Amino acid sequence: MALTFTRAAVAELKSRLAAEVGSERAAEVKVSTLHSFALRELLRHAARTKLPQPLRIADDWEERNVVVEELKTLLDKTVVETSDLLEQLSADWQKLTADRSDWKRNFPDPEFLGAWQEHRQVYGYTVRSELVYQLKNALEEGAIDLEGALRHVLIDEYQDLNPCDLAIVRAFASNGAEVYGAGDDDQSIYGFRYANPEGIRRFAKEFSPAKNLVLKECQRCDEKILEYGLYVARQDTRRENKPLTSVSASGAGDVHLMSFQEQGYEAIGISRICKWLWKRKKIQPESILILLRSDRYHVFSKPLRAALLSEAIPVGIVSNPLEPLDTHPGRDLLSLLRLVLNNSDNLAWRTILQVRSNSLGAKTLMATYELSRGKGWSYSRGISEIAQEPSLIQGKGSTIAEEHRKILKLLSNLGPPPKKDVIPWIESLAEEIIPDEENREAIVEVFGRASKAAGVDSLDSLLKALNVSLGDFEQDRPRDTVSIMTMHQAKGLTAEAVIVAAAEDEYIPGRNMSGDLFDDERRLLYVSLTRARHFLYVTYCTTRTGAQRHTGRTAGETARRLTRFLSGGPVKAEPGYAFAEKLK
Repeated sequence: MALTFTRAAVAELKSRLAAEVGSERAAEVKVSTLHSFALRELLRHAARTKLPQPLRIADDWEERNVVVEELKTLLDKTVVETSDLLEQLSADWQKLTADRSDWKRNFPDPEFLGAWQEHRQVYGYTVRSELVYQLKNALEEGAIDLEGALRHVLIDEYQDLNPCDLAIVRAFASNGAEVYGAGDDDQSIYGFRYANPEGIRRFAKEFSPAKNLVLKECQRCDEKILEYGLYVARQDTRRENKPLTSVSASGAGDVHLMSFQEQGYEAIGISRICKWLWKRKKIQPESILILLRSDRYHVFSKPLRAALLSEAIPVGIVSNPLEPLDTHPGRDLLSLLRLVLNNSDNLAWRTILQVRSNSLGAKTLMATYELSRGKGWSYSRGISEIAQEPSLIQGKGSTIAEEHRKILKLLSNLGPPPKKDVIPWIESLAEEIIPDEENREAIVEVFGRASKAAGVDSLDSLLKALNVSLGDFEQDRPRDTVSIMTMHQAKGLTAEAVIVAAAEDEYIPGRNMSGDLFDDERRLLYVSLTRARHFLYVTYCTTRTGAQRHTGRTAGETARRLTRFLSGGPVKAEPGYAFAEKLK
């Protein structure tokens, strides 16, 4: 079995495996994400787990718009306060703090724990960050046995495992499997999910007797690019020293560090570099990446995209690949699909009542929850009871009854989904309920991409794949275009040319000025620089205005400076606009 982190990485690993040993033999190897593996194992032994049944994962939208929104109302807190408490709960699972005997007593807000447990009982959900922890518990308690007799387990990106993930790896080993950890402590960038490079640094000792197989050759980067990346990596005194040398036969590589006066000039300079790479160096747009530390509200990517389009360069912004599903039409369709599989799906009923044009507001939806909780009902039963007796809640009971009737009729007319090749069936349903063609196509495309990436074609398998997606950290690059994406999204990718834009101290390390998160920022920059094969350009501005002024560690101020991780390095800054002007 091979485990990795994203759907895109799973698809790539399956493809490479098939090329290496042939499709038939490759099919013998189970390849999945860690969360998909945990879900599969928990589903195999669902009755023996302590999780609400049937096992239903709340996705990011449901966490924010149902779980957090209702808990904040119940506890009279803000969205930020409630989100922080839910994040603390997830952190305690991932760090194994929840294993301590005094955990509940020391949790920052015991009232939150009580409200959350009651809330999840009514809706019957499990949050994604809980999956691996619950698998760990079930294994330790002997409630489940791992699927099959696993002889060999390979874990990709081993440096990104957190303490809970590592406990699962130890379970593989204790069950007799030979464990292969493939990774690099210099590329540990998931500190936000409590991963730490010490996991891979301790591998040989923890799994003794073990053998270290050290890669000494860099097959990706030209010499100058590798040297620039290693200048950043070597600032960490705790890293494992690696005798890494470039074996590229393409030459030394091209590396430039460019300073711009402000973001308008930076965008123009980057567009001209991209045009030169495409037209003069014959590098196709899909082999060019533009990387950003962050891009909330597309505040950085929009001006870059506009500049590239002005030069007639095809460009796409890589955002959350599930984003179309987070629109009201997307949620409507997704909820219907979930109800097709289980017409008692509590979160699907709650969501569909919220996103449809039906005059049902937050107060009414909260009343439906309180009714269900007070009666000891599941949420779907509460809605069904209201449909039979609208007077159970004041004001909008008849509206809920009418919505309930319409949805049940639609589900009845749909009938069961096909067992295979479900995408055309989804497309026909979308045509019926989503009038806007552009929205409809974007939404259906998400299902198509997810089906292809996960290698599934049934509705049940497709929805499970979506349930364990990492959202913003999944990679869905537009084809035949220059891709603008965040540094985290670029993990694992390679391109002929990479432009690291907005490489300023205010963004990297940004607000993470010390400790493990500071180290994460440095490693993130190293990972970004070493995505490039032959051409690497790093840009920064001395001034940011407009919306960009209100970003970063010194939000509100205009002055910016080069990230400390590159300051004083082997590549000296040059005027970026003048450099771009010379490109012909």
